[in-house]
Amino acid sequence: MTEPETPRRPPHMPFAASHGVEHDELANAIFNAQVLGGGVPVLHADNWATRANSVGLEGDRIFVHRTRWGRREIIRVEDGVVDVGLFSGQANVAVAADTDDLARALLERLRELLPAPDPSGAQEVTVTFWTYGPHGPQPAWRTISVPAWTDIEANYAEATHASLARLMTDFQPAHGGQLVLWHGDVGTGKTFALRALAWEWRDWCDLHYIVDPDSFFGQHADYLLHVILQQEWEAQFASWQAAPAIHVGASAATIVSESSEESEPRRKPWRLLVLEDTGELLQPDAKAVIGQGLSRFLNLADGLIGQGLRVLVLVTTNEEIRKLHPAVARPGRSAANVLFTQLAREEAGAWLATHGVEEDEGKASTATIAELYARLEGLDTPKQSLGFDASA
Repeated sequence: MTEPETPRRPPHMPFAASHGVEHDELANAIFNAQVLGGGVPVLHADNWATRANSVGLEGDRIFVHRTRWGRREIIRVEDGVVDVGLFSGQANVAVAADTDDLARALLERLRELLPAPDPSGAQEVTVTFWTYGPHGPQPAWRTISVPAWTDIEANYAEATHASLARLMTDFQPAHGGQLVLWHGDVGTGKTFALRALAWEWRDWCDLHYIVDPDSFFGQHADYLLHVILQQEWEAQFASWQAAPAIHVGASAATIVSESSEESEPRRKPWRLLVLEDTGELLQPDAKAVIGQGLSRFLNLADGLIGQGLRVLVLVTTNEEIRKLHPAVARPGRSAANVLFTQLAREEAGAWLATHGVEEDEGKASTATIAELYARLEGLDTPKQSLGFDASA
């Protein structure tokens, strides 16, 4: 199948647009006027994670909008018009030009100026953080440092270690909508394990962190649907954009998505939704507190909503498993159910010895990994709170 020819540049025609008065709407209006009013026939768009905080592209700044969260610039260059937004570690780019080759060249130039984080030089992964704002579900991207499983596996009691090792190294997702449940006392290393999991699954799974799980479960049904269906909507939108031409009035314009087979896939086959410290939202009275949110969540885990989606859901809680809603903790619902416990006396003593801290065996007791790190750092904390029996 041959690619459609680049449409001829239509004659200049007057353009009027109606836009809101919000700052981001001003940028949209200005870029749209440059593209449609100027008769620029080809538009390429893409987005990717980046650490860059400035554009560095030479050209005439038509419009610049700076906020504490980032910046957006509309730039007139020799070969076309560029719209670049840099917010929360993400580059959102649209490039308009007279020909397909010019648009591609401009986009490649911007990829060089706004490079994606290089994971080869450090143990880092990019995490998508979701919140519900005035305009609905909003993603933000951030690259974080993470440990490998082998770096932290000594931090866990024997039974916890065995369950985590199966997840870290041997887990194979069979279908979408699987629930992974982590529960245990505060300070037993659930967050450290989560960071290691992000690293061990980095080749096939993107991490999505729900910042406000109460809203995710609560009255906004569109929040849950938007997050879990985002990838499917983007794929559908890309197929719409692949149409040979879109006619606007008397002029022809081609809109090209950079998600073609020629470009490297930006997203991985699976997604992991993380909801930390959500025990209070999964208790037996959850329906009275948050309405139908729990039912929607369970349908995501193994019901109709989750069917066909490559989505895993990891829930962490400090609550005892018996205090959770029976429908959440019932056998067969969870792909993994990991209990995080304190290290036994021998395990805690061996951990301290490995880190150069000798402890009188008669005084040693069980301890969480947080307590052991506090001991290692020499914090002036009562022994009882550090998991060491002062009366022994």
